[in-house]
Amino acid sequence: MADKSICSNCGNILKDQWLVCKFCHQARWKMITPYFVWGITFLAGAWWSLTQKLSASDNLITLLLPIIGAIFGIIGAVMLLMALIATLRGLSVRKVPSADMKGSTPNLYTSTTPGSMVGGGVSNLNTPAIKPSIPDVSPQTQRAESELGKQKAQIIHCHKCKRKNAPSSKKCDQCGTNLLPDTGIQQRLGVFVSALVVVAISFVAAFLLLKYKPEFGGKDWIYFAGLAVFGGVILIFGILWFLRITPLYERYATRAKRHIELNPWQAIDDYGSAINHAPKTQAFEYLLARAKLHQGLGMTVEARTDWQHALENINTRIVLPRASIDLNKQRAEIYKNLGMEDEYAMEMLQYTIDKEETFKTKRGQIAEGWEEGLEKGSEDAQRQELQKLRAAIMINQKYKIVGQCKKCRSMVDLDAKLDCTNNSKHHITNINPTLRKID
Repeated sequence: MADKSICSNCGNILKDQWLVCKFCHQARWKMITPYFVWGITFLAGAWWSLTQKLSASDNLITLLLPIIGAIFGIIGAVMLLMALIATLRGLSVRKVPSADMKGSTPNLYTSTTPGSMVGGGVSNLNTPAIKPSIPDVSPQTQRAESELGKQKAQIIHCHKCKRKNAPSSKKCDQCGTNLLPDTGIQQRLGVFVSALVVVAISFVAAFLLLKYKPEFGGKDWIYFAGLAVFGGVILIFGILWFLRITPLYERYATRAKRHIELNPWQAIDDYGSAINHAPKTQAFEYLLARAKLHQGLGMTVEARTDWQHALENINTRIVLPRASIDLNKQRAEIYKNLGMEDEYAMEMLQYTIDKEETFKTKRGQIAEGWEEGLEKGSEDAQRQELQKLRAAIMINQKYKIVGQCKKCRSMVDLDAKLDCTNNSKHHITNINPTLRKID
């Protein structure tokens, strides 16, 4: 089949990245052939890279050859696998009669009444031609629209042929595709290949460290073990993710995201189904997504109800042992959506205080070694973001932060950096946000 956007077998529109037609499995040989060629090329490059003899005196580029070879090998193997799968699927192509091809033009003069036939099967020209009616919506969907109203009708758009289906449909009326699909093979392969690349880099780095490190000390063994364990964990993750069964709530959520622009009413319904089947952590995210969708449609009451349920959800999780501090930030955001400004300010200020207390490095501390330097750089960047957030809230004179100053021997007001306003070098304890009494 020619590399066109229309399938020569079934007449359906094809996407550029498809190696075979998703509807009839017709192979696109002009796209499959380069996969075979490049796959073999990458494997040849991998073989050359991995067979080179290395020594400790070689330069950095030469020492990186094993990593490059591993990456080339993975890319080549995946490309050959995709080409082979496409070839096998192309062998099982279903030939579609030209009369049944999508987009084919029917004979507008053909009549079903014998009296209208005039030699060769052409109708009487005095009889008005009947234009074909190709409904874009199935009868079930039309009934659904009449029941729900045109503005609020739930419609499921098939992700393959774009057919509109009734909300109760399990499969597409036109192509028979499951309307609640599993995770696609392309996404699974993408995650798996990415995991393999990370594993290859990790293992090759561990090998180079072990073989070419002149003096292999105690810390080097820790790095070696860490790289090996990390690679093993990522490999197991990639395999499990590739073989995993997609949970039902993920399927509903995926379809909901597709329908936010296509049909928001269907998206709302799918988010509801996802919330009912999802664990609390995922249900919280779906509640926020549905609330945002309700708000965008002007349904403020429904949006507020979703935020209330999200608040109840997060309150049940925030009291659990080892609950993340970030839950407090999420709760503050819900307070803000609900118009609870004081609760938002107090919760967010307390979050910034608790978050900064978890940092291992202190302000003004000098890092020793590159590991500590990286950690301090990351925490300093986070500390600055927290200070900006506190400053933005404390612009309103109603909100302030206080702490016990050992030098001043009293409770004092603190600035956005959590320093004593009398002297920034004073040591502060018992830091808490509070409301300022304004006359």
